[in-house]
Amino acid sequence: MNCIRKRFTAAAAMALAASCAQADVLVSNLAQPERAFSELTSQFWAAQSFTTDGSVHSLLSIDAMLGASALGGDDTEYVAELHASGPGIIGTLLSTFSFGSMPSGAPTSISLLPTSGVSLAAGTTYWLVMGERHGSLDTEYLGWSYAEGNASIGPGTLGAFGYSTDGGASWSASTFDTPNPFRLAVNVASPVPEPSSMALMALGLLALLAMRRVHRME
Repeated sequence: MNCIRKRFTAAAAMALAASCAQADVLVSNLAQPERAFSELTSQFWAAQSFTTDGSVHSLLSIDAMLGASALGGDDTEYVAELHASGPGIIGTLLSTFSFGSMPSGAPTSISLLPTSGVSLAAGTTYWLVMGERHGSLDTEYLGWSYAEGNASIGPGTLGAFGYSTDGGASWSASTFDTPNPFRLAVNVASPVPEPSSMALMALGLLALLAMRRVHRME
């Protein structure tokens, strides 16, 4: 019985320490149904704000519901950027995003990967900016799905959306009572285990090793 109790204690210590290092979704409304999608062009861009909780996070990726029209040119460039909040709504550029080919048709979940490391400060608002830059053919649009309601999951929150009619040179914020935010998920890295958590895990490992040694001697 004493051996069982010790083994349970060691396992519990390791589980508690491991729980401090789980991946997380800061905020997501991808599960919400689509109301419609906005057609983004070389002139009309859109942005969705999100605000962090009381912790600092390392940004892994942002999943956004996107889809391109079929009338596209090979020289079309899709814009995906993370900006700080600023006096003109959209502030300093923090990072661009890389992603695979943009599928045509109905918006689907596309994973946007930051091209540089981004640390999201606690209690701070950021903007995901989406748009296009066209070359010789200006008939394509990028569809960005927005939600039927305002519900989301995660410790962070989704706020107002912004829009630009001059290709990102100037911005306005939505003033709707029901903003129907663009659909996205902000994914953050697993938190680094605190020293106390690492010590707890080490204690659990030592306890398990000690029990195995005692078991072999019996």
